[in-house]
Amino acid sequence: MRFVVCDDEKVFINQFESVVSERYSRLDVTVESFCSSIDLLKSIDEGQSYDAYFLDIEMDEIDGMSLAREIRKRLHEIPIVFLTSHIEMAIDGYEVAAFRFLKKPVEKDKLYQTIEDLKQLSRGRKGVVLKIEGEDTVIVPSDVLFIESENNDIRVITKNKTYTTRMKLADAMELFNSVADTFTRIHRCTIVNMAHVSRIREKEVVLDNAAVLAISRGCFKEFKAAFYDYVKSSVR
Repeated sequence: MRFVVCDDEKVFINQFESVVSERYSRLDVTVESFCSSIDLLKSIDEGQSYDAYFLDIEMDEIDGMSLAREIRKRLHEIPIVFLTSHIEMAIDGYEVAAFRFLKKPVEKDKLYQTIEDLKQLSRGRKGVVLKIEGEDTVIVPSDVLFIESENNDIRVITKNKTYTTRMKLADAMELFNSVADTFTRIHRCTIVNMAHVSRIREKEVVLDNAAVLAISRGCFKEFKAAFYDYVKSSVR
């Protein structure tokens, strides 16, 4: 796999590369380093391909969050890992669908686990099987934005397609959480994939594709607590 680390501190980049090389050979994991956000964006525009991006949030030229937004314009699904000493910025990272946050200085075990998780992601996550129009259909939970119910049917909404099948919403949440554990209820008729939540408003949740969903008064407190727990669990 080919990873990028972008940090304007060369000392940190050298430490990062050294830690990776202790565990992985260059045949297994290659790290390309950039001290400049502009140079990194230029490499993407020139067609360079990488499997994940490790970005320092605090950089002078273009900060890591702004850099991530630019990367997202070009690469919609690529995993982005933030490196930061300010964990309170984790919430902002969900605007760009951050894969994970690693606290600086980065602990070796946390970095190795992140790399293993990225390798697992590249091999393809497990899916769930739903009966769609009489056929067994595999749906990857990470692709699902939200699921809504109507009478005895549910609609599973992804970025590119909507699937309809006969199932109770509670059973759907249990099924998807058995694989991903990122789904929670925001309304008696709606469950949302927290991995795609970018902002929470008083009565609404905004997803990373700009979709806006209503949050019922009865679900708001529980949903907000679940989402913040999810964010914290993503910070390593």
